[in-house]
Amino acid sequence: MKKITFILTIVVVAVIISSCDKVEGPYLQYDESVETTVEFPELDKNAVYKKILVEEFTGHRCTNCPDGHRTLATLSNLYGDTLVSVCIHAGTFAMPTGSFPADFRTQEGTELFNDFNIGATPRALFNQSLYNGTYGVEMANWGQAIEHFKQDPAIAAIQIINEYAAGILTVNTRTTFLTGHEDPVKLALYVIEDGIISPQIDGSTTVEEYEHSHVLRGSLNGTYGTFISDNGNVVADTGYTKSYQLACADKPWNISRCSVVAILMDATTKEVLQVEKLPFLNE
Repeated sequence: MKKITFILTIVVVAVIISSCDKVEGPYLQYDESVETTVEFPELDKNAVYKKILVEEFTGHRCTNCPDGHRTLATLSNLYGDTLVSVCIHAGTFAMPTGSFPADFRTQEGTELFNDFNIGATPRALFNQSLYNGTYGVEMANWGQAIEHFKQDPAIAAIQIINEYAAGILTVNTRTTFLTGHEDPVKLALYVIEDGIISPQIDGSTTVEEYEHSHVLRGSLNGTYGTFISDNGNVVADTGYTKSYQLACADKPWNISRCSVVAILMDATTKEVLQVEKLPFLNE
């Protein structure tokens, strides 16, 4: 039976300044440039397992992309929270027109689309890693790619505490490394939104009230994040806290349907080492 992950899902409604705090433990490393006021519970290391980041590239004028959405939904039902999905609107078919006025493109999504040479949609990127010699995996191979990457061991766990009030989101994270990692490490924090109603071409039909899910809306600290420590270096049995703040009052988002995706990656290769997701609000 698959172990149940221990990743924390606590949301505290409060407004604080972006901060970072020392993690209790014998080998604490932290970033003194920010301060965290929240406390994280003890981590059950035996309950941690590796999750897979699926970045699905799509566009509302892409005729085959709804097939990709349905395929990923089926896989998500099969693999549960082992998969964390981010839907990235990028490329020619993501451009808005008179009939498709919504613009779901983001700077981060376009950068990923170009950096990993995705080229066409629908395609997906798994843990920002090569699969069968390519980054942009075609839809027919998504299931096989998941089976491949789910064999990787977990080297770290991410805990998240989100605080939201008065239009301000504060994301507090603690990343605990179960083993060491040779290269410097970064943590990126993305915002995604579910339940967006907007037109989408589906085959030969235009669905006016199509529901778009896990749509990338932006990030709190850039496409590839920031160093998890002063220089990105990490040590086994060590927890690293990072906190960031985002003003959301001027964003055209439904906050009740937004989540934070925390992505831990190798700073050199961009390979995803662990990923976690938590809604803005505790519903």
